This record gives sequence, C-alpha cells and structure tokens, in this order.
Amino acid sequence: MIYFQEIIKKTLLKQEEKLFHGISFIIISLITIHIAVYFNFYKFSSNWLELESKKTTFIISNSVDEKKIPLDITERITNHLSAKSEKIEFYVIENNLIKESLGLTNLSDMSGLSLPFIFQIVTDDKFILDEVYTSVISISENRLIEKYSHQDQLFEISSFVNRIKLIIFMMFLVIITLFAFLVMNIVKAALISNYKFLEMLQIMGASSFDLSKNISQSIIKKLVPSTILSTIFVYLLSTLLMKLFGVNFDFFNSSFFVEINVTTFIILIIFIVTFLIVLLFFLMSYLFYFFEKRFFDKF
Repeated sequence: MIYFQEIIKKTLLKQEEKLFHGISFIIISLITIHIAVYFNFYKFSSNWLELESKKTTFIISNSVDEKKIPLDITERITNHLSAKSEKIEFYVIENNLIKESLGLTNLSDMSGLSLPFIFQIVTDDKFILDEVYTSVISISENRLIEKYSHQDQLFEISSFVNRIKLIIFMMFLVIITLFAFLVMNIVKAALISNYKFLEMLQIMGASSFDLSKNISQSIIKKLVPSTILSTIFVYLLSTLLMKLFGVNFDFFNSSFFVEINVTTFIILIIFIVTFLIVLLFFLMSYLFYFFEKRFFDKF
C-alpha cells in the first residue's frame, strides 16, 4: 500500500487537473474574499461606531441681534476646551463646512444668514460632558445651547451594519457549500471514469479506508497551490482596498493599517489551514461511505 498514493496521484484527476486548479482558485478566492471582507468590515464598522458613540455635538445659537457669535466668546470656549485636551478631543466646525452641509455655499456673507457656533467633543466620560456643558453655558452668556449625543442616533445604523455582516456570512456559507458539492461531484466523476483502476487496487489489497485516505490526500495536495495563490491574491487586494478607502475614516492611520493587515493575513492563514484539514476529513468520510456502500456494489 506504500505506493498507492503515488499511483493515485498520477492517475486520478490527471486529465481534469488544469480545470480543477482553475475552478478551485476562483472559488477559494471567493471564499477568502468573504473572510477578508467580513473581518475588515467588522473591524472598520466597530471602530467607527465606537468613535461615533463617543462624540457629542454642541450648537450655540446667536442672539436675536447677532449675525455670529462674538469672537471673544468663541475664543474663550476654544481655550477652555484646549485646557482639557488631555482628557478630550474637540473639533470646531468651520462656517464654510456648515454652509456646505446646508447647501448654502452660494450665499454671500452679506446675505443676512446667522450661523451658529458648532463644536464636537470626543469622550465617553459623562462627568466631563456635564462639566463642559455647564462651563459653555456660563462662557456663552446664557445663549441657547443644544447638545446632541451621537450615541442616541446610532441604533438604526448599528442594526443596518449587523444586517450587512449577516448577509456576508450567509454568502460565505453558500459559496463554501457549493464548493464542497463541486469537489464531491468532480471526485465522483473521476472515480466512475476510473472504476477498473480502483477495482484493481482493491484486488491488490487496498481497503476502502486506504483508498479514501490516499485519494483525499491527493486531492488536498492538488488544492494547495491554488489555495496559496488565492490567499496571496486576496491579501494584496484587501491591502489595496484598505489603502484606498481607509483614508475616509478618522481612526485610520499607519499603525491601524499595519495592525489590520497583519491580523487579516493571520486570519486568512488560520482559515485556509482549518479549511483544508476539515475538507480532508470530509472527503475521507464521504469517500469511505462511497466505497463501502455505493461504488463497488453498484458496479
């Protein structure tokens, strides 16, 4: 039985080898793309939701006779926030951005439009939020102040993100199931076309377990090159897409880019190794049943 694996390797799926490599590369690429997309989407969405949940927007409205908040008041507010820069991050929303958000970029400064003073702070400490709110009321000389927590507006977005994750996961299950059926059908067709050869191996002393083990190992070895190529292809594609679209997120920086790249690569390697091991035992079980219960009895 020592030489059976080499005999099977040289005989089984030999004619279909190029087709098998091509199909396996495409399908394994699709599977690994779903893994990379799911992880990257999970990481990006989680970081974005976490960051947004810490944001609170303050809107200071003008008095009736004011076109804009006096400069000395806005400077005092900015200085107060700067003094707390070790505990919070803050961003002042420029007037041009406010106009652009409202679709008022074509209006001139003399149009009579009164723009509020808007700033955001990033912290999840409610005590600091309350302290800032109280201080800003005092500094703004009792002008109308509105406070909006972004966390209150994230429930629907979070639900939508979870639905997208579920869709990606379901598509992954569909593709991996189709791949398993494809491999089974290709192997079944190869077995039937090589019936006489397999019957001869059994006459020579090969048991159903030996045949199923050696055929499964041979198939896995044929899958390894296309699996490696598809993993490298998906990793490079994932890196490129993260580089292109990651700049749109506030938390995206070089350290985050390196971290998510390394993690993605490790996850892909772990998945591929696990996938091949599971596929090996699945094929062995399927082929053992096929030989014992169906193949030789049928023919």
